[in-house]
Amino acid sequence: MDVARRCGLVLDTRTLRRSEVEASCPFCGDRGPGKYHLSLNTSTDQYRCVLCDSHGNSVSLYAKIHDMTNGEAFRTLKQGGNVYPMPVQPTAQHTERQPRPLIDRHQVYNDMLSHLTLSDKHGDNLLGRGLSEQRIVQNQYRSMPETPEQRRLLAHLLGMRHDLLGIPGFYMQNNTWTLAGPKGFLIPVRDQDGLIQGLKIRLDDASQPNRKYRWLSSRDPNFINGTRSYSWVHVTGNTQSKRAFLTEGPLKGDAASFLSGDSLFVCIGGVNALNGLKDTVRKLGVTEVVEAMDTDQMTNPQVRNAVLKMRKEVQKIKGIQYKKYTWNPAYKGVDDYFLSCVTQG
Repeated sequence: MDVARRCGLVLDTRTLRRSEVEASCPFCGDRGPGKYHLSLNTSTDQYRCVLCDSHGNSVSLYAKIHDMTNGEAFRTLKQGGNVYPMPVQPTAQHTERQPRPLIDRHQVYNDMLSHLTLSDKHGDNLLGRGLSEQRIVQNQYRSMPETPEQRRLLAHLLGMRHDLLGIPGFYMQNNTWTLAGPKGFLIPVRDQDGLIQGLKIRLDDASQPNRKYRWLSSRDPNFINGTRSYSWVHVTGNTQSKRAFLTEGPLKGDAASFLSGDSLFVCIGGVNALNGLKDTVRKLGVTEVVEAMDTDQMTNPQVRNAVLKMRKEVQKIKGIQYKKYTWNPAYKGVDDYFLSCVTQG
């Protein structure tokens, strides 16, 4: 918090007594004054913006704001000091390009997946989750192209048939379209009509256990003609069902739906990513929503508070009966539990 004040961050005073303090993000501007999307975790010394995904620790925060190296920032902070600048509400440092309409994104992504394959390594990962080979093919999981040449070739092929401007994940490099994103496999995130809204990547190198997934995006301000992605709500399973299970993560929902006989699952991108959730539930026309969030909410206060917020949002929908699904807490996710039921009989 000392570093945050020395950086002149605008803090949400209502959260100052919490272990996770909220602030206005100095990197993306938070879409206007009075917004607090930068999370400052005083227990782990980590910060993260849920909008632009800027993240790091207190030293790297100071370094990034003051345009210096981490070493320079560390030495400056080590000197101490109790003079803080006046907090100034940040403004967006660049105008972000918004994604193209859904039908455009679906056409590009659907064509993109038809040009890609799934590696044996990624196929084994999916089989290990209980998915069948047929369902893996049906869901169109694909491996990300690994080399810069492969990515440029893919973008070139797609650019011959589609306009890539405004499609998250694509940007221009040396006047040529290419594809951003880390190595891993792609998970199509679909709406209630089966259209691909966006793609999520299951990272090969997930050094942080809580950061195994990332949206395919070209939001970086250094990416020419890049486009941000949103945290889209994923729908999988029998959309005619009047009961929908609610969980976090599209791959988790895909696996749980398959293992439970195509049960309808509505999957948010993260416990705090609630945009579009109520609209999705309404469009599905379900009468019952069953909460099936991970069991880590029992031990993590931040997760528990986020789940409670989500629960209140869904319970506001008229005509919805809300229930909570419980299982053996030895299994973190509902997909893990369903898989244990199948494998153990």
